[in-house]
Amino acid sequence: MAASAMAQEHRRPAIDKQERMARAQWQPVRTVQNEEPSEPLAGELVPEEVPARLEGREQWSETEQWQQAAPTPGGEVMLEPFYGGGMEDFGPMACDAMACDAMGCDSPGCGVRGCNDCRGGAACGWRPCVTLCFPRSGWVSFEYLLWYQDGMDLPPLVTRSPNDIAEVDAGVRGTRGLEVLFGDDEYLTDSLNGGRLRVGLWLDACQTWAVEGEFFSTATEEVSFSQTSGGQPVLGRPFYDLVNGQERAELIAFPGRIAGTVSVHADTQLQGGGVSFRRLLAQGDGCGDTFFANVPAAYTHRLDGLIGYRFVELDDSVTIHEDLTTLDTPGNFDVTDRFESRSQFNGVDFGASYRRARGCWTLDLLAKLAIGTTRQTVNISGSTTRDQPAVETADGGILALPGANIGRFKRDRFSVVPELGATLGYQLTDHLRATVGYTFIYWSNVVRAGDQIDLDINPNLIPFSGQTGGPARPDFTFVDSDYWVQGISFGGEYRW
Repeated sequence: MAASAMAQEHRRPAIDKQERMARAQWQPVRTVQNEEPSEPLAGELVPEEVPARLEGREQWSETEQWQQAAPTPGGEVMLEPFYGGGMEDFGPMACDAMACDAMGCDSPGCGVRGCNDCRGGAACGWRPCVTLCFPRSGWVSFEYLLWYQDGMDLPPLVTRSPNDIAEVDAGVRGTRGLEVLFGDDEYLTDSLNGGRLRVGLWLDACQTWAVEGEFFSTATEEVSFSQTSGGQPVLGRPFYDLVNGQERAELIAFPGRIAGTVSVHADTQLQGGGVSFRRLLAQGDGCGDTFFANVPAAYTHRLDGLIGYRFVELDDSVTIHEDLTTLDTPGNFDVTDRFESRSQFNGVDFGASYRRARGCWTLDLLAKLAIGTTRQTVNISGSTTRDQPAVETADGGILALPGANIGRFKRDRFSVVPELGATLGYQLTDHLRATVGYTFIYWSNVVRAGDQIDLDINPNLIPFSGQTGGPARPDFTFVDSDYWVQGISFGGEYRW
């Protein structure tokens, strides 16, 4: 007997280990029904009393069952709910420990475990209450934008020459010691600060159809330059003289001849938005290892198709102003050239968005392509005022001249506007999520104000020059280019 008892003691650890392994992989399940108890089979574990939450339940759903758990140290056997379908291949307890509700109804559509509970058991259907009362479910998000854009190219607008330069060579491109003070470079490349607002509403109880509106706008980015001289240093505004066929310059400051101040201001501003319908294309859930550790974790994912309307608008301007005083003969001149451009895109937008949620973390990927037309508008104006022998104002400056390029010009061009985005989110509460993201937008066939400036002019058209004749130049011709903007964003999203 002693030998038999020792043999049983040696076998017990192996049996207990096998039972624990079997319990982790599979547990017997039986449906609880409202019927008279039968005689228990030999060796069957039976709870002493049914939990209170079972009372009054005539029938359980096909997926909601009660499984017999392992006995507690006190010998009591408890019944635990088990939702079948979808996770049993990974083991019923593999993904139970979730920091957040990754299996909620925001990600999956109909037919996913737990969706009936989220909508209170209501059947899938449309929601006519969207415009008559507060929407039942939706989302709103706001992001701070820190973007960078493709800069504006400007020709050489203000130059400085050595003080001992001859008057005929002052400010002229290609002469000795010439320095470009402003222009001949790309400007407005600093960061664009702005904001983006998105609002969406689910149109059906299963969250398979939605409508979303978006609007973003950046603050006006600007750059300014100003230089004053009483004659030294020598300042000028270069151009090409089409009448005489040579490089020349209009003098801003030269010893004994003229003194003045020249300033240049350029700015740009971008905004856009649209509305789109969202349709669930595919969804699912599963359990997999985490990235940093071999620990199983539950996740959900969904793929939505998008189609809608999109608009984008880009506004640029360049203004050149001179305040001059002649030194050899009394007289003051005020000269202004202004170039404005506007690009307005309208088109059909379609694409897809993908969301993957694991615990408190979410990753959203976006790819869209808008196809449509861009209305290009360019407005060129100029004026010159003198006070001797009397105060007079005439149309035209130096680079904007009457009978040549002054006016308002419009045309339409075919354009495409693709957009790529990625957003990483962290669930702070059941409804609030913090986000950080990246956006890239490309836009074909836009007009920039700097590209519309032509340095080939007829100096006889300059107001109060006292000359006539020659070609109507600068001649206006649309010059378009491609544009891009990209950057990061920080914000939050609220879902209800």
